[in-house]
Amino acid sequence: MPHSLVFNIGLALTLFVILWSYWMERRVTRAKPPAGEMIKTSRGMMHVIRRGGSGEAAKTPIVLIHGSTTNALDMEMDMASRLEAERDVFIPDRPGHGFSDRSEDGWRLDVQAAQIHEALREAGIEKPIVLGQSYGGAVALRYALDYPQDISGLVLVAAVTHPWPGGVSWYNRVGINPLYGWLFRRTFIAIYGRYGSPRGVARALRGSKNANRYFTRTRVPLTFRPRHFLYNNEDIVRLYEQLFAMADRYDELDLPIEAVAGTHDMTVMTSIHARSLDSQIGGLNLEVIDGGGHALHHTHPDEVMEAIHRLDTRLANQGRSPLQGALRRLTSVFPGA
Repeated sequence: MPHSLVFNIGLALTLFVILWSYWMERRVTRAKPPAGEMIKTSRGMMHVIRRGGSGEAAKTPIVLIHGSTTNALDMEMDMASRLEAERDVFIPDRPGHGFSDRSEDGWRLDVQAAQIHEALREAGIEKPIVLGQSYGGAVALRYALDYPQDISGLVLVAAVTHPWPGGVSWYNRVGINPLYGWLFRRTFIAIYGRYGSPRGVARALRGSKNANRYFTRTRVPLTFRPRHFLYNNEDIVRLYEQLFAMADRYDELDLPIEAVAGTHDMTVMTSIHARSLDSQIGGLNLEVIDGGGHALHHTHPDEVMEAIHRLDTRLANQGRSPLQGALRRLTSVFPGA
């Protein structure tokens, strides 16, 4: 076969896939509209899913910050229904993900934390518990460092906290390359998002009772829209360098922290992240789940809820004087005292 014919066939197929990716992008966006409300911030609109909100919730409000390659529906799926009866739940799409706008410097942890903080103020939510999973854990930590007066406590779930050996995956670097990243996102990633990602989701959520409906329930194809995949790649590639500086500040954290990690997490390894953080922060309580992987909020939601409730107890005890604590213990031993 002549080389010119091979070239022409390859060019035609590439152009076809590019046009198909534009069509798929429009189709996915129109078929999967925002599931929550839009809140205006100085850096653009932030899409937020809210649950609870009756005004009668007794417990501290909670913010759930999702990880990479996903959106707010990932945190809403298994956690919101467990939390909404007892407290207000605020679940944002991080900047550039789902339906939230993103500024040019939106890859920065401090910018993401600032936009979430501003949205919370607009929504009238004060001093929440902030829970972050995976990449969202890094955002939650930055939130606690930058707004220590506006947070009650932290819950970290398989959170990325420290630089890791080996750096980032090749496709993250290719995805942000200014020369050929656009073509990579419009061809390879577009095809993978449509045909390969369901299998990847099934592997990641093995052990979750909701694994079969995760793909459609959380609208996974939204992540593989070319522009949003670029934002996801930027987050991951730029995260590495930010963690070096942030890790040196962890000793500034003076608030109760609950952390949950898994022994079999091959994405954010517990020995590098959770255990390193545990050695740096005196107020952190770490639970390591035997056999747990990375998506603990789906595979082990009960353990995540227990961590939240432990934090509730710690916050309640913070408000008691030593005398009140002694009297409480005394009356529990001698009910008639």
